[in-house]
Amino acid sequence: MTENTLKITFQQAEEHRQAARERLRRAEAGETGEVIEQDVRSIVNFEDFDDIALLMRTANLRLIETIVSEEPASIRQLAEAVERDYREVHRNLTELESLGVIEFNENGSSKQPILRDGAKNIDFSIRFPQSVDHGSVSGASA
Repeated sequence: MTENTLKITFQQAEEHRQAARERLRRAEAGETGEVIEQDVRSIVNFEDFDDIALLMRTANLRLIETIVSEEPASIRQLAEAVERDYREVHRNLTELESLGVIEFNENGSSKQPILRDGAKNIDFSIRFPQSVDHGSVSGASA
């Protein structure tokens, strides 16, 4: 199991539910070990392109990178590290928190931004729905 990875997916909620049901079925049947473990600590699934676009904005990705690489102790330290205004960074962090990508450890009056569940890596998986009819071309003849 990759305990320090946050998996971010697009339109895969049903796949995650099926995998969780299968792990539960195996656990109830007495199986142990890797067959019943989730391969990552946390999964955040998006169903909307707007959420993916918000996450993938350069400013947000830089914040995420700095959170992981520098582990700032507060929002203010993060703002200084990325050389941006505190209010702008706070607004971006609020967006990332609402998406479920980051969370805060509260230390007295300061809030330390961290990736969800303390993850240190992000694994992106974006799959698009496949149409049922892959081969026929309208109006074509042999």
